[in-house]
Amino acid sequence: MAAIAGSWITARIAPDWIHRNSPPTIRDFTGICTSLATSGRALLERLGWGSAETEKLADEYDEVSQRLAGQYRTASLSFPERFGVETETGFFLYAATRLVQPVTIVETGVADGRSSFIFLAALERNGSGRLHSFDVNPRAGVLVGEHDQWQLTICGRSAPESCFVQSLRRIGTVDLFFHDSDHRYLNQLLEYDYVWPLMKPNGLFASDDVDVSKAFIDFCKRRGLHPEFLFDSRKITGALRT
Repeated sequence: MAAIAGSWITARIAPDWIHRNSPPTIRDFTGICTSLATSGRALLERLGWGSAETEKLADEYDEVSQRLAGQYRTASLSFPERFGVETETGFFLYAATRLVQPVTIVETGVADGRSSFIFLAALERNGSGRLHSFDVNPRAGVLVGEHDQWQLTICGRSAPESCFVQSLRRIGTVDLFFHDSDHRYLNQLLEYDYVWPLMKPNGLFASDDVDVSKAFIDFCKRRGLHPEFLFDSRKITGALRT
């Protein structure tokens, strides 16, 4: 009897567990969007910005990339370089920040601070706005150091969720969100669910590494949202306008 009951429980739990812990397939992506972008510019255009708007930002980003390369040469890095966003994703984040003109950006997951550096470079050009970044490692952010437009919160590993939620309450509303922290299904889904109600109209909601779990796809399907995807060289970023 116990064996039968155990098998019944396993049969009910296993499909959901397998779903959560298996990466999405190409069919999962194409089932929720019309086409897949392979460049930052293409993703921006699929999100509704014109080519003329994105083209003029390319030269700006080249200069930012040169500055960032200089930081990599001099900083004492604490994380593998592969933890940072890839080239096309970096341009997408910079250009989107310039186009959205956000008052408030929230990013989760900092590592050495590659995406933080890119966000802040765009905010400098905008002349306003603030980046709120969250990580659990006190060594995070060495590529940035200190910046007047940056608030780095180290939540610690004991209660990161509580720290994040309390910080969101203080922040209030969000114009641009970027997930790049723990990419396991439940953590991704929790972050999406916490931030989504705070998003302002005409903002941008994005997540790196949406190929690791089905959380982003499930999140969008549940709300009837239609995201776009950027297939970079190794990782996939999902994004949608709010």
